This record gives sequence, structure tokens and C-alpha cells, in this order.
Amino acid sequence: MMKKLTVLLILVFSTFFLFSQPTFANSSNQLIIINKASNQLAYYNNGKIVKTFKVATGRQSGYTPEGTFKIVNKIKNRPYYKANIAGGATNNPLGDRWLGLNARGTNGTTYAIHGNNNANSIGTYASAGCVRMHNDEIRWLFDQVPVNTTVIITNTSKTFDSIAASHGYNVGSKLNNVTTSVKSPQPTNTSVKFTATTSAGKDPLFKYSVYDGKKWTTIQNYSTSKSVNWKPTKAGSYKIKAQVKSRNSKKAFDDEKVFNYTVFSPASVKNVATSVSSPQPTNKNISISATSNSSQNNEYKFSIYDGEKWKTIQGYSSNAKVNWKPTKEGSYKIKVQARHKLSKKKFDSEKTMKYTVYAPAKVTSFKTNLASPSPSDATVQLTAQSNNNKNNLFKFLVHDGSKWKTVQDFSSNSTFNWKQMNEGSYKLKVQVKHKSSTKSFDHEKELNYVIFKKATIDSIQTNKVSPQFTKTNIVISTPSNNKDHLYRFRIHNGTEWKTVQDFSNKSTYDWKPEYGGQYILKIEVKHKFSKEKFDASQELKYIINSPVTLTDIAPANLVHQPGMMLTVSATATGGSELMYKFEILDGSTWRTLQDYSSSNSVVWETPKEEGDYTIRVLVKSKNSPDFEATLEQTYTIKEIDE
Repeated sequence: MMKKLTVLLILVFSTFFLFSQPTFANSSNQLIIINKASNQLAYYNNGKIVKTFKVATGRQSGYTPEGTFKIVNKIKNRPYYKANIAGGATNNPLGDRWLGLNARGTNGTTYAIHGNNNANSIGTYASAGCVRMHNDEIRWLFDQVPVNTTVIITNTSKTFDSIAASHGYNVGSKLNNVTTSVKSPQPTNTSVKFTATTSAGKDPLFKYSVYDGKKWTTIQNYSTSKSVNWKPTKAGSYKIKAQVKSRNSKKAFDDEKVFNYTVFSPASVKNVATSVSSPQPTNKNISISATSNSSQNNEYKFSIYDGEKWKTIQGYSSNAKVNWKPTKEGSYKIKVQARHKLSKKKFDSEKTMKYTVYAPAKVTSFKTNLASPSPSDATVQLTAQSNNNKNNLFKFLVHDGSKWKTVQDFSSNSTFNWKQMNEGSYKLKVQVKHKSSTKSFDHEKELNYVIFKKATIDSIQTNKVSPQFTKTNIVISTPSNNKDHLYRFRIHNGTEWKTVQDFSNKSTYDWKPEYGGQYILKIEVKHKFSKEKFDASQELKYIINSPVTLTDIAPANLVHQPGMMLTVSATATGGSELMYKFEILDGSTWRTLQDYSSSNSVVWETPKEEGDYTIRVLVKSKNSPDFEATLEQTYTIKEIDE
């Protein structure tokens, strides 16, 4: 019975192999490595790992053979004879694919790589010697490898590539990493070094290419140098390709990595401009703008140096314009820094310009050395003070009631001597501006000022000529009457001056002297604005007489001899500088014996004819137009017996 069963099994196996064994591959460059240390399987094709899988190996280290083997058969749906389970059944511990190995002198029926019905066992040590895989993974591998594919089973800490290479398999070079000396992005003309490292392969050769958006350009053909230097001169989005292959590789490349690299044009400040040219006054809105080579991709930073420190007025932004309103005067520096938005630098480019800011001139005081009003012959000094005299310019103007006239154009002189001969109401103006100001003026101040002409007096008049008697009403006046003038009347009585009418606009004075004497009449005149005691004066001598009285005519003897020389004299009081006139009545006519003179006597030759003769004396003050007193005396002329 056992012999019949054995023969039957041989026939079944012979029939199975006859219809299921595939055709052997010719010169395959495929390899399978199983590392029991990690329970992993690696599948190589053309010198390169295609896939790795988790596997289960022997429950004990010796169960799964180690060494180099071949796949000697490939079986689909192999039955599990031990438990009489049909091939392909879900409970078949062999799964539905079998890759038989010629391990330990067997012909692929004992040891194999196969599927399983216990997925949880994968990755563990669970088999009696075979290598288990997940069913879907063994199906994929089954379709890839032909019979005679080499299988290496080992237990090591080495990498799969090291294991393959140590067994003479031409492992294709594999890139591990490609590094750059400077990370993307970088500015143009930056030297960038690319360096590749490999994780597999023997005698690797390296090739580098760059794609600029239009074409690939080789910057290093295959060579043993793992590094290459690249210095892009144009901005753009590049692709960098690193390729590697083993020296003996017949492929165009064994492995490659492609990565992106951005190159940008560094920002370059072409120009810095201001909305208004330097210099400008404080608190002026100034727009600062910058232009650059690639404004849409650049960022701008604006800073101001005030002489002590830099201050950022706008941090980096895409805004190429900023407003600046300086509040303090000084010599500033304006700096614009620009950088590409991808730049890692503090700045790519910068430009600096100088800018002067001044404090607008302001009049702090405007005054005259002489208070208004002033006489026309006075020199009036106009003096201005400003916030910064040494840097400011001054202009003086005078308005005469009809128009402004510049009397001193802008200069550093802050004073002006003004002399105006014409009286009137004036406006004085000072305009001031900073020497850097472009305005007609920065600030101005005005003063009202009156110029007057000093009063003059031509003469003194009296309604009655001198001399006059006491108690006479004498009107003292001046013909130079002016409504803006003030008049003072003073009289000197021979001893002292006495003000009889103080300054007023009344230009006449009624004088009624009580005492006789020689007087001096004075009129002092001044303009109502004058600060002087008086501007001008005139004097007039005036005599006031007491009434003239004739008290006596001598001789008192009234009878005299004819033909004798008789001295007749008069005694008078009053008046001043008396003048005497002697007359004699000759019949009915008065005849002059002596005309007015200062002599108060006359020698009269008595007539030879006897009779009564009347002598009259007339007396007046020297300047009197007519006699002021008269006295008569009658003398008898006759022979007198002695």
C-alpha cells in the first residue's frame, strides 16, 4: 500500500512540474537578499533596490539556511500536502505562490519563499525554515523574478547594498543626499557648491545639470568629483539635477535627484529722490522715494540720521515711498536700503543723500530806538530780533499811506537807520527769512509810526505897539498858527520869567500889565507830539509905561525982564525915556521952542516987548506916538525996577 502511495505522489508531482514550471530567464540582473537579522527581503533589478518587504524566517536561527541560492522553480497554488490542504485555499499555510530554492541540496521542494495564511507572523521568527511573505507581496515578487534568480540569505548588520556588493553583484550607485553650500534662494553671481553623497554603488561617477526653464545645460559631466561649483548670472527658477552611476554601469545613470533652486537679482538702488529739494523748513511734509532694478520684487527700508543716531522711519516693505516731516533743524542724512524679498542679507544695496532742514525765520521782536511819534529830523533806528539771527536775512519796508517801499532789501543786517523828512502816519515792516528759504519771506511784523515836523515860530505880534501904559489890554499872538502845535506864553519882568499861559493850542494871550517897566514877551511852541521842552521860540521887548505926569515948570518966578536968557525946565514923572517938547503961544499960534528931546529944559530969550507969554510943555515916552502929559505956565515980561 505504501509503495502504491509513493508511486502516486511521484506521478502527481511529475505532472505538476510538467505543467507549472516557467521558462528560465536569460542573463537576468536580478537579485533577492534576505537578512534574517532584520527579517527583511530586498529585491534588486539592474543593480538597484526596487522594493523591500518584511518577512518571517525560522523559529530558530538554524531553521532558515544561509548562503547563496537560486530560484529553481516557481509554483502557483501549491497544496499543503502535510495537512492535505488544497493549493490556493485560504487556510493553506503556503499561500498561493511558491519560489523554490535549491538550499541544502534540495531541488526547490523543501525551502522556498512563499505566502502564508497568518499575516501576523510576518516580521517575526515563525517558520520551520521557509521565508514567508504577505500574499499580495509574494504575488508581485513572483511576477518579477525568473527561475535562476540568485537569492542570498544572511544574518548581518550590513546594508543590503553592502551585502550585494560583497557577493559580487554590481550594485548601481545610489544617491544618498545632495547638499548645497548656500540654501536657495540666492542672489545672482553667488558661488553655489553642490555636493553629492552615495549610499550604494562602486566607483561612482557624478554628473550635474541645470535647467533654466528652456533647456538643460551640463555644468559637470560624469567625473569622480562629487562636487561642482555653479555661479548663476541670471535670475530665475532653476532645476538642479545630480546623476550618479557606477563606473562599470552601462546605464545613462544609476540614480538621480532633481531639486529646485531659485536665483534672484539683488536689489540695486538706482535713485533716491525727494518731493522738494533741500533745504526745507521744519514741519514740511517731504516725500522720499526710491527706484530700483526690480521694484516689484524688492523691499525698501528708509532711515534718517540726525547727526547723532540713525532712526528707521519705515522698515522693510514693498512701499518705495515714505513721508517724512522733520520737526528739528539740522543737517540730515537720508538712507534707503533695498533688498530682494528673497534676500537673507540686511540689505542688498543702499544709497545715502544729505538733506538740510532749517527752522523758518521768525521775528521775535521789532522795535525802534525812539518811541513814536518822532520829529522829522530824528534818525530812527529800526531793530529786529529773530529766532536765529546768524542764519536769517532781514528786509525793512516803509508804507507812507499809499504804497510800500523797500528801504533795505534782505541782508544779514538786522538794523536800519530811517530818517523821514515828511510828516505823516507810517507803517514800518520787517520781513525775515532763513538764508536757505526759497519763500519770499518766512515771517513779518509791523509797527505804526508817526513822524511830525517840529513846530516853528516866525514872529511875535501884539495888537498894540510898544510902549503901552499899564492896564492896557495887549493881545500877544503869532501868525504861525497850527492846529497840531502847542503854545506857551512867558513874560520876563526884568527880574524873572513867568509863565502866563502854559502849553495849549491857543495861540493868543491877552496881557493887561499892572506895572510899568521893560518887559520881554516870549512865545514857546512845540508840536503836540514833541518830547522837547519846546521846539522853537520867539521874543519881543515891550515897554509898559506908568501914566506920565507933569508936576512942575520952573522957574516959579513968573515976572522977568525983557530980552534975557531964561531957562525953562519941566519936572515930570511916569513913562519911560521921557521926551520933552516946549512950545510958546504966539498970539493964537503955538510955536515950537524945542522939539521932542530928552532934555527937560529949554533956554528962552524973553521977548523985548512986554506982555504975558504962555509956555507949554508936552511930555511923552520915547516910543509913544503922541504926548502923554502937558502943562502950561504964563510968564509976564516987563521992565522991573531994581
